[in-house]
Amino acid sequence: MSLTHISAILNSHLDIYQLMSLIMLYSKDLLEAEASSLFLLEKEDNFLYCEIALGDKGETFQQYARLEMGRGIAGWVAQEKKSIILEDAYQDDRFDKTWDEKTGFQTKSLICVPLFVKDQLLGTLEVMNKSGDRIFDKFDLELLQTLAENAAVAITNAQQQDSLSKRLLELSLLYEFEKKITSEKDHRGLGFWVLDKVLEYLEAKSGTIYLLDEKQENLKILAARGIPEEALDNLNIKLGEGIAGWVAQERKKLLIQNLDYDPRYKKDLGFVFDSKSLITVPLISENQLLGVISINNKSSGYAFNHNDLHMLEAISYRLAISFQNYFLFRKVAQSEKEKDRAFRVMKEVLPAQTPSIKGLTIATEYIPYDQIGGDFYQFYPIGDNKIGIFIADISGHGLSAALLALMAHSMLSTFDSLVYTSPGVLLSGLNSFLYNRMAGNFLTAFFACIDTEKNTITYANAGHPYPLIRKKDSDELVNLQAKGKLIGVMPQLIYEEAWMPFEPGDKLILYTDGLLETSMNSNAIEREEDQFFANLIDICKKPITPQEIINSTMKMISKTPNFKGFQDDVTFLVIERN
Repeated sequence: MSLTHISAILNSHLDIYQLMSLIMLYSKDLLEAEASSLFLLEKEDNFLYCEIALGDKGETFQQYARLEMGRGIAGWVAQEKKSIILEDAYQDDRFDKTWDEKTGFQTKSLICVPLFVKDQLLGTLEVMNKSGDRIFDKFDLELLQTLAENAAVAITNAQQQDSLSKRLLELSLLYEFEKKITSEKDHRGLGFWVLDKVLEYLEAKSGTIYLLDEKQENLKILAARGIPEEALDNLNIKLGEGIAGWVAQERKKLLIQNLDYDPRYKKDLGFVFDSKSLITVPLISENQLLGVISINNKSSGYAFNHNDLHMLEAISYRLAISFQNYFLFRKVAQSEKEKDRAFRVMKEVLPAQTPSIKGLTIATEYIPYDQIGGDFYQFYPIGDNKIGIFIADISGHGLSAALLALMAHSMLSTFDSLVYTSPGVLLSGLNSFLYNRMAGNFLTAFFACIDTEKNTITYANAGHPYPLIRKKDSDELVNLQAKGKLIGVMPQLIYEEAWMPFEPGDKLILYTDGLLETSMNSNAIEREEDQFFANLIDICKKPITPQEIINSTMKMISKTPNFKGFQDDVTFLVIERN
């Protein structure tokens, strides 16, 4: 078979594990070798690993093997990024005979070449023992190098395809999970549903979701696959014990390719627990440990890798937030007494303190209607010179609005920091997530990114009352206008992004419409709003701080005729560029 034909076949296979077997098969047959092996580079920890090798009788050996950079022939080739050809491997000091001792294979001659794509090392490809007691020559070396070039491209394509497919599955899973979380009444049923979905997504055989008990001392099983049902209620794991206990105590994710060599693995659980490779991640929300999720044994028999760990970590982050929300939602629905707890949680959603950004002075006022509000705001520091500012108002007020605000806040927390510099993109992403999940409600929002180095403010609006800017040398308040529809009503919306200078002495004023709803008399509302803005202009003319602006405004409102208290949640922010 020609190299061109082999290359076409390799690039038509996008399953990484099938591809590895094909690469070894073709390298073995093309060079008339007795055996072949393929090591891939684990980039994060900088070591090589091999999960499958092809023997002299065509049989495959599937066992995870780790090789440090520089060790053995493959380790040397990877470290030096050079090919090597040996007539007698045992005469070379770099050769490690450990593998021969384990398998009974006798290595004589060999060729090992690095796998590259654009100077990026992917691993190594090796063939051993040319058939008929012949030795490899220079032509064989050039042939394997050419095959390695084609193999490297195919591996890169397969890895990219696998990453994309997993990302799409991840988004699909999170979407399904958010729908399930609002309808499932049994938390154990929810746990099994989530676990089954994660196992399907990661193509794994077994796993366990643990929750921390009320005393914060033991992990109890919420859901598990691969262990006896009678163990679900009886198995308690103390913090620090075993794999799950260690992850919970240290609050660190863990990847173990071969459990037999890890001293933390407990084998005295009273039942046989078939597990070879494992990934485990703590469930943490708002810095609170809720539990641990552990996934074992890929269905393919291969070991987990860092990509799998990162995927589980992304899922666990949303899982922890959703579990926290789930338990809160259920308890709040069961008793009016839980309003106090929901209020405390809502306060945690809001910033505990205003961030310190050089060149900005920030003041805030938040007054929820009937203890729990649907207004919320948040700050997102981006490096030393940028900050994102988010303010939103969910239709209605009280408990239902607060819970929806909690959902929106959870989603915002998952965004990459780069998104905070693109207000239009951020609002589009938030709308895509919340569409069809607002139960008839909607959300108005405004997001701004202030750059104190460039003295600019970039912003986007989703049906929110226009924020105001008072320029240093002006007596007027300027509306920050940008087109954008309400969030959660229509799918796939695009939000206009605008910007303007934000220079020393300028003041930015943001608020929710509750600030203006001070009268139940509809005929008086428009007149009162006109008077409000006229008074606000007079207040901003004075050389006072943002906090003093807020205090003076609230005092002014309280003296408004017919003032009967605010009729909605109130959020009021003033930011000064100083």
